Amino acid sequence: MLIGAGANYCAMLFLVTDTVRLEFVEPKVAIAQMKMLQQTFATYQELKEQGKIKFAYAFADSPGGIIILDVASNEELQQVLFLLPSMPLVQRIVRPLTEIKSVEGVVTELETIVSSMPNPEQKS
Repeated sequence: MLIGAGANYCAMLFLVTDTVRLEFVEPKVAIAQMKMLQQTFATYQELKEQGKIKFAYAFADSPGGIIILDVASNEELQQVLFLLPSMPLVQRIVRPLTEIKSVEGVVTELETIVSSMPNPEQKS
């Protein structure tokens, strides 16, 4: 069962972009890092089965990828991200997402506000 699932569940969507930091390291360290990445992929599968990962894609041109996480809170987001085995190997950018409908509502509200503003070219 999903944490926070039920009548009070409020989805919070986040776009997580990971870029793998590439450094020349000794072979033993490189192998350990590859195992960490493999463990991350296994964790992705578990999170996908739990409904926490909506999409996961790798970059075709460089090491890294994106996932879209669906979590109940910022605390859950932090917990998921910090427990990923790849944490020390990536540069991570996290962006909150919202539905386009929300943006449409804001634009409509802004249009109303702007249209009610006084026009500086009109003289009273």
